[in-house]
Amino acid sequence: MSDSSIILHRVGLNAAFIAVGYALRASKILTIEDGRTVFRFATHVTLPALLLYVMTRASGGGVASTVSAVSAVVPACSLAVGIGCSLGAYAAYRKSPARARGLCVGSATGVNLGMFAYPFVEAIWGLPGLALCAMWDAPNAVVVFGAAKAIFAAEQKNGDASRAVHDDGGIYDGEWLDKKKHGHGCYKYPSGSTYEGQWRNNVKEGLGVYTYAKGGSYAGEFKRGTFEGTGIRVLRKGTVKAGLWEANEFVEATTVKDCEGTIAAAEAAAAAARRAAEASSLTAKALFWKVAKFPPVIAVTLASAMNFAGIALPHTVAQLVVPLANANNPIVLLTLGVLFKPAMDRLQVQSVAKFLGVKYGLGLLSGAICTYFIPQSFALARGVIAALCVMPVPSIVMQYSAEHENDGQLAAAIVMSSQAMTIALVCCFAVVAPHIATIDRAVFSGVLLAGAAAVALASAVGVKALAPSKMDSAKNRGAVAAPSACMRTSSSTSYRTTRIARRRPTVRQGLRLALAARSSSFVAARRAFSHAGAVCTRARPSVSSARAASAGALTSSLAMAMR
Repeated sequence: MSDSSIILHRVGLNAAFIAVGYALRASKILTIEDGRTVFRFATHVTLPALLLYVMTRASGGGVASTVSAVSAVVPACSLAVGIGCSLGAYAAYRKSPARARGLCVGSATGVNLGMFAYPFVEAIWGLPGLALCAMWDAPNAVVVFGAAKAIFAAEQKNGDASRAVHDDGGIYDGEWLDKKKHGHGCYKYPSGSTYEGQWRNNVKEGLGVYTYAKGGSYAGEFKRGTFEGTGIRVLRKGTVKAGLWEANEFVEATTVKDCEGTIAAAEAAAAAARRAAEASSLTAKALFWKVAKFPPVIAVTLASAMNFAGIALPHTVAQLVVPLANANNPIVLLTLGVLFKPAMDRLQVQSVAKFLGVKYGLGLLSGAICTYFIPQSFALARGVIAALCVMPVPSIVMQYSAEHENDGQLAAAIVMSSQAMTIALVCCFAVVAPHIATIDRAVFSGVLLAGAAAVALASAVGVKALAPSKMDSAKNRGAVAAPSACMRTSSSTSYRTTRIARRRPTVRQGLRLALAARSSSFVAARRAFSHAGAVCTRARPSVSSARAASAGALTSSLAMAMR
């Protein structure tokens, strides 16, 4: 089988796994949440096993004798390319919002090797190429699992999650919008009581959990900073009040079972608030330990220590690690299919187009610089290094995106589109590989530079073509101004009770209109109509019906006044 046939076979196999994952989600056998759970398993179990197995196996394959001429250059290039691409991406996205910048810069930091790159490199350049790939992988793993994760966490903190200490001693950790508490966050009162949940314009609004300092709690809906809607109050002595609340007052009892849905949503909002609080209070020391305890980082550290000490992977451990390592690629590809949503709006497509231009423009530029300094006699290293510079976005980016509440759909689209782009470039390398030894290194680097310029130009044209029109921009601003669905209360019962309570003043105003009509006083009717309109404006659920009733009453009063 030729190199091109092997590559096409690998491409078809990967595409089949992704298609199966998408079919499982489309048929509702798996959900997006199932996909995230499976991906967490891959991140914490199969990926560390893969890193441990590949890095220890490659070290025993005669790397020193095979690639001794560039044994120090390849790791240095890997580290330099990872850091350089990260800095270049930051320059390209420096004016973007923090979370968007974190996603794009973190995705451009490091490349995906593992089960993706190794088969392609081995098919084109054989075991010597695989050895170089393993040498590149050690610093790359530090960049991907250390620097990229730190970028996601730091940009989340720099964005909309931060800490504020109030004059009375209260402490807020969480999300902000226009310098106001908005989104998810935790507040600790001077008394020791705490609130974890949703906020809007500096007040508790939505779903959350309030815990009293002396015992007891309330979980449920909040409005204008008070208990309002469906909720359950557990008193310090153990008494439970479940039902409807209004302005902190218990107005109607229901069963605990009727409140289960709201309570579960309130607890989920509290958990999201704790995550936002954790991100806002993240220190450099905490960030270091968070990265150091990450399973893939532990696997890379362990494999590097074993390689340095000359210790081979024990046979018993290898029997456990090998099946998990082999399972990583199918699991990740299936998960990509489960999480992938082919329908993207125009702005998301524009974001993907810009990212591909930044990543592959920087990758080809890095490859041109690195290969220029590789000796002419060592054509193998020039080909492998150039190919490794344009490997796709690490799949772990989707896990980082979920942990730090980025756009998961955009993260999946970035990962898949980068894999398609890399496959196209790898096919080009497969064609050129037999002739690299005869190509002058300056010419080879010049071709890579030309490729970088072409990719950047194509990306710029695509971004400009996909730029939203003025009408689209106005629609987007309107969508941002609208309240988010997650901040709305979910209990129809509470809405119904509130609606009935707010109808009462409207009925009273209707009686006042009738009395005004009876007296045939045009002035009195007009004043009554104006006052009723103001009351109906406050009574939002019944605005339309109240105004219609008021208008009808005014018409009757005018008719009587003219008689």
